Formats: sequence, C-alpha cells, structure tokens
Amino acid sequence: MPIDLLKQFSVTEKVTNEEGRELFEMFLSPTEPIELYYRTSRDRVIFTDRKIIAIDIQGLTGKKKEFRMFPYSKITSWSVETVSTFDWDSDLKIWVSGVGVFAVKLGKKIHIAEIGKLLSEKVK
Repeated sequence: MPIDLLKQFSVTEKVTNEEGRELFEMFLSPTEPIELYYRTSRDRVIFTDRKIIAIDIQGLTGKKKEFRMFPYSKITSWSVETVSTFDWDSDLKIWVSGVGVFAVKLGKKIHIAEIGKLLSEKVK
C-alpha cells in the first residue's frame, strides 16, 4: 500500500536547541522550549514540548519558506527505520490525522533513539 507522503525532509546534523530560534519564533509561545533541533543547508525540523515544526527553505535565495506544524495530539502513529549496512540514513515517518504522512530522512550522525524517546513521551 503506497504512503501518501506530504514531503520528504532531510536533516544531517543536530543543532543546539536555541540556535536559530528566531526562524521559528512566530510559531512558538514565549514558554515553549525547543527540545530537539535538526537541519541541513535548507531543511529544518524542530521538536518542541508541544509540536513538530518543519521548514522547507525554497528558491535560489532561500527567502521563500514553507512551515509545517504537527501538534503531538494529531499524531496517530509513527515508525522508525534504522540504518543498515548499505543505507546509513535512518527514516522517520509520522502519520498525522487529517494530513497524511510526514517523513524525515536522518543523516548517519543523528541518533534516532533520541527522537524515538521524545515521541514516546509526547504521543499519547
């Protein structure tokens, strides 16, 4: 059965939680901490204590940005595909009620267990 994928995001490095906070500021409450933050040169994915925010930076100049918000309360399930001998990237797929599947390809330096633990705590 094919997955209705919204967009495949890719992230290759973990960033300190407050670095680049101004990029997300308009979508965060003053008391909402960033718990995990990952990026590539163009994509960004953060996990706060309330939601996941993904940013797709578009165009040659990078001025156009698409922001996608996924509250934990709307996540119905999620899956993790770990690295293998020939595929060094992990895959995270999140099913969001009313939206579809949100997928993130995680570079080999990113520890999927950290994200799995956070989702286990947040998704009810």
